[in-house]
Amino acid sequence: MINWKSGLLFACAGALPLLAGAQAPQKIETINVEAVALKARQIPVETFFRRAEFNQMALSPSGEKLAAVSPFKGRGNLVVIDLGKRTRQIITSFETMDVAEFHWVNNKRLCLRVADGQEVTGRINYRGTYCINDDGSNLRDFTRLGAAASGADNSGRVVQITPIRAVGPDSPEYIVSMRLRSRDSADLYNFNTETGATKLLTFDSPGNVAGWILDRNKVPRVAVRDEERVGREVFTKRNVWLRSGENGKWEKIHEYKTSWGHPYESDILTPLAFDYDNTTLYVSTTIGGRDKRAVYKYDTVAKKLGELVFEHPLIDAGAELLFSSEKKKLVGIRYSAEMPTTKWLDPELDTLQKQLDATLPGNVNQIGVVEEKTKRLLLTSVSPINAGEYFLFDNEKKAIEPLVKRRDWLPANLMSDRKFIKYKARDGLEIPAWVTIPKGSTGKNLPLIVNIHGGPHVRGYSGLSSWGRWPEAQFFASRGYVVLEPEPRGSTGYGRKHYESSFKQWGLTMQDDITDGALHLVKEGIVDKDRMCLHGGSYGGYATLQGLVKDPDLWKCGSPFVAVSDLFLLQQVQHSDIAQGSDSLETEYTVVVGDSKKDYDQFMRTSPAKNTEKIKAPILIAMGSDDVRVPLIHAEEFVKNMKDKGGNVEFIVYKGEGHGFNKDENVIDHYSRLEKFFDKYIGRK
Repeated sequence: MINWKSGLLFACAGALPLLAGAQAPQKIETINVEAVALKARQIPVETFFRRAEFNQMALSPSGEKLAAVSPFKGRGNLVVIDLGKRTRQIITSFETMDVAEFHWVNNKRLCLRVADGQEVTGRINYRGTYCINDDGSNLRDFTRLGAAASGADNSGRVVQITPIRAVGPDSPEYIVSMRLRSRDSADLYNFNTETGATKLLTFDSPGNVAGWILDRNKVPRVAVRDEERVGREVFTKRNVWLRSGENGKWEKIHEYKTSWGHPYESDILTPLAFDYDNTTLYVSTTIGGRDKRAVYKYDTVAKKLGELVFEHPLIDAGAELLFSSEKKKLVGIRYSAEMPTTKWLDPELDTLQKQLDATLPGNVNQIGVVEEKTKRLLLTSVSPINAGEYFLFDNEKKAIEPLVKRRDWLPANLMSDRKFIKYKARDGLEIPAWVTIPKGSTGKNLPLIVNIHGGPHVRGYSGLSSWGRWPEAQFFASRGYVVLEPEPRGSTGYGRKHYESSFKQWGLTMQDDITDGALHLVKEGIVDKDRMCLHGGSYGGYATLQGLVKDPDLWKCGSPFVAVSDLFLLQQVQHSDIAQGSDSLETEYTVVVGDSKKDYDQFMRTSPAKNTEKIKAPILIAMGSDDVRVPLIHAEEFVKNMKDKGGNVEFIVYKGEGHGFNKDENVIDHYSRLEKFFDKYIGRK
């Protein structure tokens, strides 16, 4: 245990017996830098991309048990650990799906959502919802809820069940969001996780609701409504509705325009949560001419903004708010700028944070606060070189106990540090980015891989994103490459200007932002200009190809995957899920990307498949056979045109994969190919 004495934390014993390999933090040993580089390079591909031993760990409401996602039968399955008995049990055995997320319903029951992997943009493709007891009994499949509730043969339509709030520590019910009455509008229900019975809570609804906010009495008080598009408007309208209580009349308090779900030329107001007075609503907003969102209090009686609660100069503050039911107040705000951070408003938790940081220096240490007071808190500790450890904090003994490391097989002393930087694009716009420089290198005149995120209208990276399902930055750095991960214009989370300045700039200023990041590292002396390659998936794959078209003498190779190759195809292919799911390709797309008819000349210049004759660098392109976001035709057209022009292109299709590769064997094959590809064209001299 690590005991709490005189306001300090002291290490004095080992880990839980059931979690072999866990240990208290060790001082990193000093090793010869050349030996570090050699040892890092020798770590096998399959070791880097092995699934984390434990992930998404969460305490039960009482703090008596832990649940986590752990590898079993080649998939992420659910394991439950009894902290009193020191035993663990795997309670699911999915072989074709992964547990994507789960939550405790009460102290004995959990609900979980399964998915067949994750898209390259981070979007999860949910495939079902199940509930199960913590001992593995009473498993119920609620994927097709109407049939499951009636005991039929599960022939009803698939229903997405989104958890909202627990009803109580002993209740089998949970408040969830579902679209049972209408595909176009979400409702809230009391959902019995044992029987599947439902009780509608939002009979009185504004309609077309995208999301709800409950007050502290669990009454639906705020609804966010998406208006139907009128004609061929390029934007839709999103409204925020409020009522005074369960029987109050709905009143619209704000309206703004959206494009593909993002604010468009108007002030956003996003409701976050009610305070314990049930009058104060916390919101994230740009009202008042702000470029970046800030968190404010909103007075639901006077219907106006009040006190500024939190803002940040770098990022939009759509913060995660941490509440304590015991103390009846907001106790903290969690956000991620350069690194994930918690701003504590509660002195007791602030003191605990400082003591934890002193005990585990150099790490991002997060306290897993639960609303109700429990005997234990779950702590996580992670850094750019530490894949993460879990600890328990005993509220009664005031002590922390180490549990387990997520990836014990990747030693911190062989991992490369990852730094946040900002650089200026050629038009003066400031671009945030992360740079990983290989451990054991000189840090000068090194080969570069630019890793471009998908979307592009997402935030692709954070201070610790190298430790996701695919720790790409660490892998490439272990092979001797500097890795640049930029957030070019069009990335979200960095304010209105950063997003809106990307409109109709695919392949133009958006591309320059990426190139200017590489040239910045060249100017700094970190990167060898003659050894630079592009890499990325989805939009990142498009930018990889377009970079080879736009600056053919600058880049030595490109490795796009699940990549858009043709802006005409992106708008016109009707068997993509974008085309089938909405009319956005005829509306938002024409504003954000462009119109294939009105912007024909621009599309011809910025569609890589139309310009393969300009490409000089070799390409390794990989696709999923079942991709419905960017169908295979994008690669087939591009590869044919490349080969017709005598280009150097290697093409691989992974069977059964969609818009991102998830099967272990395919992930290992893909990165093994990439290792050989980069070594061949920009590797060690």
